[in-house]
Amino acid sequence: MTRTIALAICAVVLAGCNRPAAPEDAGVCWLSRGSGASGFIPLARNIDSLENCAVLLEAHRLQAHADADGAYQGYFIFAEGAGISSSTNAQGFRYPILQPPQRAAIDRDIRKLLAERGGRLPSPGDLMLQRQ
Repeated sequence: MTRTIALAICAVVLAGCNRPAAPEDAGVCWLSRGSGASGFIPLARNIDSLENCAVLLEAHRLQAHADADGAYQGYFIFAEGAGISSSTNAQGFRYPILQPPQRAAIDRDIRKLLAERGGRLPSPGDLMLQRQ
């Protein structure tokens, strides 16, 4: 009985190891285009933080793309209607990246930039968060 339980626990642990990981390339903000690490395409390079990558993904979402999930240096990022969060794995607990008031201010600025550019996505430099 004890051996069966131990084998079951090992099977669960090993199953978790086979889940796809988020790309880990330094400074690259990735956009998800499917499942697995091969389902990511670079959205921007030379991004200095997970938060700035999240803002870029939010801009992509506001550009009328329903799905704007992505990744940054080994973390999954989820830019959804309910919030912007991150996790170390696709099915793991999601930690909020921006609080609702922060997101509202960022969304207002992104919408303004999108309107000024005729709907085109602003450059990464236009969307960097300023730390206060």
